[in-house]
Amino acid sequence: MRDLTIGKYRRIRKDVARRLFNNGRIIYLTPSKVAPNDSGPWIRPYAINNRAGQDFDAIVNSFEFYNCCYELGYYTSFWVNREEK
Repeated sequence: MRDLTIGKYRRIRKDVARRLFNNGRIIYLTPSKVAPNDSGPWIRPYAINNRAGQDFDAIVNSFEFYNCCYELGYYTSFWVNREEK
């Protein structure tokens, strides 16, 4: 995967997202054809974290079921905020 940075977000792989999620970092989800944009009126990045004790795969599967389609992309892209530490 190529290094992709859009605004303050950097795209990461799913295994890296799972590891960061388990370590307590905030991960942002978008459908695969959508770029993360905080000021967009329709689709914004969906933030997830491990504070509620939910399973990473269950969250991603439900996100894909409700948000991914032909127009937006069939799978999830994972993003991390470059400004957060």
